[in-house]
Amino acid sequence: MLPPARKLTPLIPNLLTALLILGGSLCAFAGEAPDNVAAEIAYAAQSCKDLDGTPHADAVLSFDDVNGDGGEDWVADYAKFDCEGGINPMCGADGCDLQIFLWNGATAWPLTFEETVKSYRFVRRGGKPELQVVMAGSACDRPGSETCRITYSLDHDAIERAR
Repeated sequence: MLPPARKLTPLIPNLLTALLILGGSLCAFAGEAPDNVAAEIAYAAQSCKDLDGTPHADAVLSFDDVNGDGGEDWVADYAKFDCEGGINPMCGADGCDLQIFLWNGATAWPLTFEETVKSYRFVRRGGKPELQVVMAGSACDRPGSETCRITYSLDHDAIERAR
């Protein structure tokens, strides 16, 4: 049996407010990139235009909890950036730029990692999140024509080279 309507009436505005706040938070995570992340993509798009290309950046951004802190982090993989009719300004002989923006636990996603990589993957070792990258040999004091693998540990607010 449902309680009388007059007892539910004061709860409805509070419930609606809570749903709107939660919905707005989820949209911020799932819908739009934060301003600083969007600015990085806009810079790449403008660089493409400056090289007489047409930018297609739809596949560049993804978001996931890469460091295991429960918040959505943003990853910009410029290997997925298409500069139709021009040159991808974010890639070169050593690979493509990879940017990772870790959620700070509040309302910001600072740029925490930016390197030129040939490939990468997120893994867990011993329950801890890591980023494994393949880079040009010059990153490891080898000839540039070679490659090397580097592992980074992912913390709440930092990405540091593993020892």
